[in-house]
Amino acid sequence: MLDSLRTHVKGWLGMVIIAAISLSFVLMGVQGYTGSGSEAPLAEVGDRKIYQANVNNAYLQRVSQLKEQYGENYSADLFNEEALRNEVLNRLVQEQLILHTVERDGYGVSEQAVLKIISELEAFQSNGQFDKTLYNELLRAKGLTSAGFVQQIKVGLMRDQFIKSIVDTTLVDDSEIEDFYRLNNQLREVEYLTLPLASILNTITVSDDELQKDYQQNEHLYKTPELVSVDYVELSLSSLMADIEPTEQELMAFYESEKQSFTSEGRRRASHILFEAPSGTAEAISEEIRTKAEHVLLRLQNGEKFEILAKEFSDDIGSAKNGGDLGIINKGMMDDAFEGALSALQVDEISDVIQSEYGFHIIKLTELEETKIEPFDKVKDKVELAYKKQIAGEKFYQLSERLAELSFENPDSLDVLVDELGLAIKHLDLFSETEGSGIASNDKIRHAAFTEDFLAGNNSEPVELEADHLVVLHLSEHKPTSTKKFIDVKADVELSVRRHKAGVELKAKADTLMTDVKSGKTLKQLAEEDKVEFTAAGSITRNDKLAPAALIRDVFSMAHPSEDKPSYKTSFIENGDIIIVALSDITDGDTASIDAAARDSFKKFLGRLKGEVTLAAALANLSVDADVVFANQAK
Repeated sequence: MLDSLRTHVKGWLGMVIIAAISLSFVLMGVQGYTGSGSEAPLAEVGDRKIYQANVNNAYLQRVSQLKEQYGENYSADLFNEEALRNEVLNRLVQEQLILHTVERDGYGVSEQAVLKIISELEAFQSNGQFDKTLYNELLRAKGLTSAGFVQQIKVGLMRDQFIKSIVDTTLVDDSEIEDFYRLNNQLREVEYLTLPLASILNTITVSDDELQKDYQQNEHLYKTPELVSVDYVELSLSSLMADIEPTEQELMAFYESEKQSFTSEGRRRASHILFEAPSGTAEAISEEIRTKAEHVLLRLQNGEKFEILAKEFSDDIGSAKNGGDLGIINKGMMDDAFEGALSALQVDEISDVIQSEYGFHIIKLTELEETKIEPFDKVKDKVELAYKKQIAGEKFYQLSERLAELSFENPDSLDVLVDELGLAIKHLDLFSETEGSGIASNDKIRHAAFTEDFLAGNNSEPVELEADHLVVLHLSEHKPTSTKKFIDVKADVELSVRRHKAGVELKAKADTLMTDVKSGKTLKQLAEEDKVEFTAAGSITRNDKLAPAALIRDVFSMAHPSEDKPSYKTSFIENGDIIIVALSDITDGDTASIDAAARDSFKKFLGRLKGEVTLAAALANLSVDADVVFANQAK
């Protein structure tokens, strides 16, 4: 199991865990779902409730994902906000349905496995080792307890078990692989006529009445975005650190008091044989298991190989297959009883039977690297950075609490924040809810700046741009959305009307040509008669890069041609062109050319595809066992 879980850390789960440190838990369990006062939930899944704040957080994360996915090609206009918000609401409901299922069906993950995963995360490591102090500080900074965080990770793992139990057990047989190959590698013999929109666009005339009518009917297309400009103050740990200039004596005193932070703890590699008897096991059963452990210990003391007995007796399946090897055990990873016994061992020495909350262990120390303390002169820069961070951190914590209090108590101005906290008011020019520069490039800022309360003239709540960086906004100027003047958009309106009229004319011409085709004329004959561009494309594939994407899509959706007559179709291209295509022959991919490597690759691909379809069907049926109610539905 431990090996399986280590694999998950590198995938989606590892990303979720890291995100949990810097972001609110959005998709990871009912504990994160809290309402405010009498706020009505947007959806209820059994006894779990999903509120607007949960959807807001999930929406911001989804937008961030899309920006990362599309990079410089991203534009807010590509996506409908309402549709995205509905998408994330449905995802939140789906997550809660999964949790309902894993709880009902008894999925489980051991505490030891979860702790192993947490100890290997870079977010909690210093100098390549798990740092329990850092771990506690990060959780405390986000208002999380260790027990609560462990439970969140456990829930995520159980969720993963549920998904994998469906996706990874989907079977694909050889006939499906061959059908897929035949279709995916199909060749279709085509030729086509192209009617370009540009060929008639400049011949289209429009009247002022037509322009005015189109403008009035489509005013929504010519709206200016709602804009705001803001004044703001910001409080950051980095700016507080920049103001601190410690003396040599202060740094030396800090080094002495925090020497542990500049100490490379001895690294121990260990193996164990686990006899599982978790807390709560009946005493009689527990004693039987202890007796079994002591019997195995005696065999070890009599010279039998640790690795062989671990494979035979250990209940930790993940380490047992490796002879009990647990890898490097960093301080704080295991419970006190285990670590205490391990710290007393010499290399190759075996412990007595040790009891922990998971059961009974026999431990063997296999490698040891001694503890090393780095001298002050070598780590002076690190000492100074840590000193500044600690002093500034204490001040940041105090000021951030006061920042929240003052901005709430004095909602109509930022002046009091300047007077009491010594912050400077900065200004940011106009930006929209979907796009901005400077700090407004951050989704959280734009969301805060367009809330009803903020637009009424009140300070925003402190917005956390990142860890240890807070911003409070105040409205400077608000420009509601408005319709652009006709004179300013006349050129756009004219182009729109001309394209529409040209499209109608082009469609009529395409219909005439299609009638001629059905009467027996070939595309090549029509091209010569009507001076239309003709293309003998020959055999094309689904991945053809030379033909327009819309044409490829239509060609591979066309009916099979008859023996003596091609199939025809009118294809509408994204740029407004119209294509009349003739499909004369279809040749399936030759399955004899599939080698073993390709067959295995196809099997994995189809297995994932079928698994995801099966998972989608399973998720659609989860609501049968859990009452799901949306706010816009009657209960």
